[in-house]
Formats: sequence, structure tokens, C-alpha cells
Amino acid sequence: MMEERLRRDGRRTVIHIITQLDRGGSARNTFFTVLGHDQNRFRVGLVYGRSAARSEAETSLLAVDLQALRRAGVTPFEVSSLTREISALLDVRATLSLWRLLRWARPDIVHTHTSKAGAVGRIAAWLARIPLVIHTPHGHIFYGYYGSFMSWVIRLVERVLAQMTDRIVTLTDRGAREHVQYRIAGPAKFVTIPSGIVLSTIRSVRVDPVVKRKELGLPEKGPVIGTVGRLVPIKGHEWLLRAAPRVLAEFPHATVVLIGDGPLMGALRQLAEELGVGRRVLFLGERQDVPECLAACDLFAFPSLNEGMGRALIEAMAAGLPVVATDVGGIPDIVVDGESGALVPPKDPAALADAILALLRDPERRRACGEAAKRRVDDRFDVTAMVRAIERLYDDVWDAKHAAL
Repeated sequence: MMEERLRRDGRRTVIHIITQLDRGGSARNTFFTVLGHDQNRFRVGLVYGRSAARSEAETSLLAVDLQALRRAGVTPFEVSSLTREISALLDVRATLSLWRLLRWARPDIVHTHTSKAGAVGRIAAWLARIPLVIHTPHGHIFYGYYGSFMSWVIRLVERVLAQMTDRIVTLTDRGAREHVQYRIAGPAKFVTIPSGIVLSTIRSVRVDPVVKRKELGLPEKGPVIGTVGRLVPIKGHEWLLRAAPRVLAEFPHATVVLIGDGPLMGALRQLAEELGVGRRVLFLGERQDVPECLAACDLFAFPSLNEGMGRALIEAMAAGLPVVATDVGGIPDIVVDGESGALVPPKDPAALADAILALLRDPERRRACGEAAKRRVDDRFDVTAMVRAIERLYDDVWDAKHAAL
């Protein structure tokens, strides 16, 4: 059966499945993967869900992405019942829709992304008898998202789904270890492939920080503490705002800049006002010039409660920014505490403020940490390296399964 599929035109068909094609890290990872596949070796499709709350700006950005995918020879499919939220009815519909699509497309490989798409997508692939199934969780939801009972249920479900999966791709080695720790599967099931960014874009940025500050409405003087991410609870922006009063008490001209949009925008603005730091916190919303905005920052804060790796973190480090991040998920595999920045416990505004203040007080240490961060983001983190590693994984697992027949 495998040989028959491969003889169609010498290319294997791979279909990627993700819940939302937005500007989040997992979606960008998936977008660049499908865009970067070797079209001489793979026919590529991308299945994504439909968001009922998609804004006009998000709809416009999605249209741009879909246009780029089609130009690259990628076939996109929208499945309206595929949503982030858990819904028994919609999830069954999504599974059936994906099953029908996979039965029609008959791909050689299905590669699912994120927990929700990974659940319905892997069940659909199993029902459709797809030869090779790969899953990239882009982190995990074993803690930080739900209560203890729901987290236990999720871990139980993931153990069952792992049996339907040939390999699980984690973004860091620590991510793989956490999966093993929670008994999702044995170590042999996991492969580490870092999430790739377009390093050339970051490295080619030439921006006068003074000019960029003026453009963004930032004060000419005073340190700028930046962060990038969707404004959702798991990203921990609340704790950065709660750390801000202590930072501003010592550095009254400092500014905290939040880049990103999301459902917590209003609540976070209100919290900043309640904490008395509203005038020193700037919400930039969704930006298409993130690398240029990073060039206007002096320090990067990343207060996530759980994180697979953090594409925004990699971008900030590639831009030469020292970082203060939480000691969760795959972050400790990226940030070397005391070398490229500092690691602090999650939900601890005092520790976060102390680490930020320590760097702000010591410009020389801040510079050294920034240089170390930049050196740490080498070509392993380039998007091209990521795509080639994923394709090698496909080949290795395909060959191993074929040899076993």
C-alpha cells in the first residue's frame, strides 16, 4: 500500500491539521512548516478551524496567509467545526469531517498540531488508516490551563492518543521529559525539533531605537521592558503588571510594552489602572513589525505559566535582548539562568520584579546577557532547519515502518 501511494508521482502527500491559523506561536510554526516543505518531494495540504470570534483584522491576515500558501502550492481546507473550545457535539463533527476529508485525500502522512487538533485529527487519521501519523503538541496542557481533575483527564486521553501516533515532536528536550514524566509514552516516541523562526529577518533589522520609540509613542528616555504574546491567561501578563509597581518605584521613567492582542486586553488595561501604572504601560496590540519593536526594548519579560518553547522568546533573544522568564515548560532549555537572563517562578510578581530590577541596575550585565542570548539562538532555530528536520523525521519513520512490513 505504501509503495502504491508513493508511485503516484514520486511525492508523498502530507496534510497538516491545526485548530486556528492565527498569529500565535504554534500557528506560525505550522504555517512556516507547510510553506517550507520541499514541493519536489511532498504534496502539502493544511486543515485549519474556523473561529466564530475572528475580527476583521484577523480575517484580513488569514486571507494573506492563505494566498501565500496557495502560491507555494499548498492546498488549504477549512473545517468549521474544528474549534479550540471543548464541545462534544462540535468535536464529533470535526472528527467526522476530518475522517471524510482524509478518506478523500488519502494522504501518506498526517501531521497534527496543538492539543485539540491533535485529538480529533489523530482519531480521524486512525479511522482513515493513514500510514504515518505525527503529532506536535507545541507544548502541553498538563498543567496551568485547567484544574487537577481536568488535567488528569487530559493526560489520560493523551496516553490513548499516543498509541495512535508514530512520533510526537516536542520543541525542547524538557518537553519530551515532561511527557515521559506524565506517562504519555516512552522516550522512544519523542523527537525534539525546535520551533523555527525566520532568523534572517531578525538579523537584518536595522532600526534606530530613538526613532522607533518616537513612532511607538514611547518616552525618549527610560528603560523599556517588552513582552510579546496573545493576551490570554496562560501567557501570565497579569503577573508582569503586578510586578510593574515595584519596578517603577525604582525606575519611574521605565515603560512596560505589551505586544499582542487577545480576549484579556480590556481586563489587563483595567488592572494596570488599578495598580496605578496605567500611564507607564503601553498596549501595542497586534503588530507586523515585531522585530523592529523589539529593537526599541532594553529587556524582554516572558511571564508564561506554561510554554512549549516560546517563539517570541527566541525572537527576542535573536534580537539581542536579555530576558527574564518563568521556569516552566521548555523555557529552561532555552534561557540559561544567569547567562542569557534570569529564570523566576511563575505567578510570583516579587521574584519577577527583583529579576527585572537586577538587570536594569546593571547595564553591563544586561549587555552581556543580551549578547549571550543572541549567541544561543543559532541556526538550529532557523525555520529552514526546522522544516528539513521534520522532513527527515518523516523519511526515517516511513522507512522504518516500510522495512517492518
